[in-house]
Amino acid sequence: MIKNQVPELLKRHKMNATDLMRQANISYVTAQKLSKGKGKGMSFQLLNSLCELFDVTVGEILEFTPDE
Repeated sequence: MIKNQVPELLKRHKMNATDLMRQANISYVTAQKLSKGKGKGMSFQLLNSLCELFDVTVGEILEFTPDE
């Protein structure tokens, strides 16, 4: 299972979905989904934007845990 770590990153940076939308230049719907850890996938462009915004690597945005 791959888990989206954006909610934790938002907390660490004291940001909300609106901040994410504006600073990552993404739609509000996408920002809302990411902020709640939802979503079924993300583009490389979005991953790149998130890495730059939070100053992290892809491995800090997405966490892999094997299915049981």
